[in-house]
Amino acid sequence: MDGHRPRPRRRGPHLQPCPRVPRRRYRGILIGLGVGPGESDRPPDGVDRLARADVVFAPAAAETTVLFYAEAWRVEQVGGRSGCRVAEWFAAHPGGTAVFATPGDPADHRPFTDLARRLPGVRVEHVPGVTITPPRRSPLPWIPEAPLHRTAE
Repeated sequence: MDGHRPRPRRRGPHLQPCPRVPRRRYRGILIGLGVGPGESDRPPDGVDRLARADVVFAPAAAETTVLFYAEAWRVEQVGGRSGCRVAEWFAAHPGGTAVFATPGDPADHRPFTDLARRLPGVRVEHVPGVTITPPRRSPLPWIPEAPLHRTAE
């Protein structure tokens, strides 16, 4: 060849090994919760799962919605190395329950699917597209019969 070596395949930032977490089987429950408008016919069990969780991991896109329903001391914002943060938490809290909030369906959110593969022994649950939107983002119901203003009579 012409001296060109192929570039080695790089792993994504979510699959890099965590330096502070030993490789072992973890115990606990990881719930992938899709936050957003969701489907109107699904039961709103996402709020119940947020209330029962020991910790809630949320990227910046889902954090404002999660903070409306969960106490701020239980919410941790995650970014590029979210897999390591969650693995460290499960190593320190065996048997705990963690929610990973994603904007949209958690099965389509790559950091969550990578995380589910990284934690052997943790039971993973998907709760796709639940309706969990803060009231300030929800549209008000439209009542066409009601007057929108009063006129002097």
